This record gives sequence, structure tokens and C-alpha cells, in this order.
Amino acid sequence: MKKVLFLLAAISILTSCKEEKEVKEMVEAPAATTEMPEAQSEITTFTNSIEIAHKKEAFLSNDAVAYDFTVAFGGNTLLDGKITQKTDGSMVRIDNKDGSVIVFDGDKVYASNEELAANPMTRFHIFTWSYFFAMPYKLNDPGTQWSSEEMLTYGDTQYPTSRLSFENGVGDTSEDWYVVYKDPKTNVLDGVAYIVSYGKGVEAAEEEPHFAKYEELTVVDGVPFASKWSFRNWSKEEGYTNEIGVASITNVEFVETPAAFYAQPENGVVVPMPGE
Repeated sequence: MKKVLFLLAAISILTSCKEEKEVKEMVEAPAATTEMPEAQSEITTFTNSIEIAHKKEAFLSNDAVAYDFTVAFGGNTLLDGKITQKTDGSMVRIDNKDGSVIVFDGDKVYASNEELAANPMTRFHIFTWSYFFAMPYKLNDPGTQWSSEEMLTYGDTQYPTSRLSFENGVGDTSEDWYVVYKDPKTNVLDGVAYIVSYGKGVEAAEEEPHFAKYEELTVVDGVPFASKWSFRNWSKEEGYTNEIGVASITNVEFVETPAAFYAQPENGVVVPMPGE
């Protein structure tokens, strides 16, 4: 029995090392990373390097991406289901484990029952988690605004960072902001500091900024994805600190989805905008 356990452990270690090597090779920045395409000269070197490392062109060549997703804070599960989203972010669908459905058809958000539609977290769920997943490909969306690059230290490592904000009217909460960290060696998205003003306002949100750490990269059809996000407290001076939540992303696959897949569910109810 001990021999079997030892063999399994050895296989696990070798497999882990092989996968880590493959992921590292997949995301290592090529020499041309800092060169921006002529047609996109307005894109910063900072965001361009992240897009190249995350294979943006390959990602967007697919119609949609689907993945199983769970997220919990303080030991309480907030969402457990399957998320499917167009790679350009134009439509999103969440199929919850309890059978309920949330969809964004590109214009309105619908829930499959009145209770879910009345829940103030419903709009938050469909926009927040799909945005975090696709963030490496959303850095230059219309309405994004970037600060100058700044080096911030966490532990013994200095990270290139830049602050992302939005023009008025972009999204449900255009006053939110992110401080984006990229890996100084590979240029992959290392994590983002952020505030969530949804339901409480910017002033209150800025009193407790959080950090989403992107971890455990896996590669699907040549595109790297973080299969774990750990949520932490954050300050500009100390960096990210104690863990307060975790998300798991599994079974990532590229799929084809017709527009009808994101249509209003039968007996579906419109989920109102904040304040409506």
C-alpha cells in the first residue's frame, strides 16, 4: 500500500511539474510583447503585454466560453453554477445548481423567477464574475481609462501596475476602479485590487478595497486561464493581505452558442438596474 501511495504521489508531482512547465511556456512573454500594433497605437504597452500573454486573439476567435464556477466568502457560498459568456462579453448566462437561470441578452438582465429578480445580488453576479473571468481581454474596452504605470511592492517582488477607471455611464457602477497587477516575468494578469460600490457607494467602498489574486493557471486550446481566484484585503502600501474568499473555475471549454441561448427564460422576470 505504501508503494502504491508513493507511486501515486510521484506521478502527481511529475504531472504537476509538467503542467507547470507547459503553462509557463505558454504564457512567457515573447520579445515582441512591448510592441503595439500600429492600428492600436492608443493602447498602452502595459495592457498590450497582458493581452498578448493571455492570447487575446486566440480567445476572441471563439464564439463563447463556458465554465463551472463557485465562489464563497466567509465560508458562505455566494454562487454555484455554470457560466457561459460570449468571448466579446456581449451576452452572459448563468445556470445555477438549483435550476434557476440568470441571463444578460446584451440589453437587459432576466431571472427565471421573481425571487431571484428581486435579489440585489443578481445583477452583481452576472456582471462581476464574467468580467473578472474575461478581464485580460476587457482592458481596452470603450470607456476604459488608464493611469501611468507604477511599480508596487508585495513581499520581495515589485509588480508593474496601472489604475483602471471608467468614463461616466460605463456599466452599472462606473465609479468603480481597479489597480491591475501583472507578473513581472510573464506579463500574465497576477491580480487586481478593486472596490465594489454596488449598493453602498464609492466612499464606503474605498474604506475596504479588496484584491482578487489570479492563481493556478491552466491552458485550454492554447489560452491560459486562472482556475482559482483568492480574494484578499488590500492597501496600496501593504499590498494584498489575509484571504477572505475564494473562487474555483473548472471545466473551461470554448463553445458555440446561438443568441437564443441568452434569451429571456420562460416566465423570466426583468432584473432592475440599481435604484430602480
